[in-house]
Amino acid sequence: MRIFISYRRDDSKHSAGRLADALGDVPHIKSAFLDIDDIAAGDSFPERLEASLSQADVCLVLMGDKWIGPVDDGEPRITRPGDFVRLEVAKALASDMRVIPLILDDAPMPDREILPKDVQPLLERNALFLRHHSFSQDVDFLVDALQGRTGPRRRRRPVLRAVLRSLGGTALGLLLFLGVAILNRAISGQNLETSLGGLPMLVLVGLLCLAAGLAVSFGAIRRLRGE
Repeated sequence: MRIFISYRRDDSKHSAGRLADALGDVPHIKSAFLDIDDIAAGDSFPERLEASLSQADVCLVLMGDKWIGPVDDGEPRITRPGDFVRLEVAKALASDMRVIPLILDDAPMPDREILPKDVQPLLERNALFLRHHSFSQDVDFLVDALQGRTGPRRRRRPVLRAVLRSLGGTALGLLLFLGVAILNRAISGQNLETSLGGLPMLVLVGLLCLAAGLAVSFGAIRRLRGE
């Protein structure tokens, strides 16, 4: 999946960069185009935008308080024929790609009458939210939508995920401790406490096994999830 991120720099450049970084780590998303990162020095800006947009599967339109642009001579910038945001959104809407408005920090949607006719259909698209205070959760919800997952969220909440990882790590640590005890019995013929010279050392080994189990559990799951 190729994603084109449309945004106005005066309105949402920081949110756009943060979103591009987050989507870049998501499996099945091949690229998240962001003009400031993906247009090389000397490239034709309009031609590069045109090419990237034509290759995209999804266009995400970031809409903050200043999305329509500054007002000059009584008209917002988005009404100008050469406004890049207008050109991007109009081309995306006229194509077969999926267009998703992303409302930043509960910014109000612009009035339909303010927008040029080729951009007005954007207001008819179902919008999602991208908020600073819940950025990770909103990105997760967006990824679910992009990948066609609907209904209850499939991603576990951070606290529950941490609890499950801890339980798995604890179980792994206990198995490691049991393995050490069995190996010691097979080699020395003594129980582990006797071989270690007392209860304090037995407790220390147990804690080390627990720590190792937790480290393996958290590290392995993070790698599998691509975190």
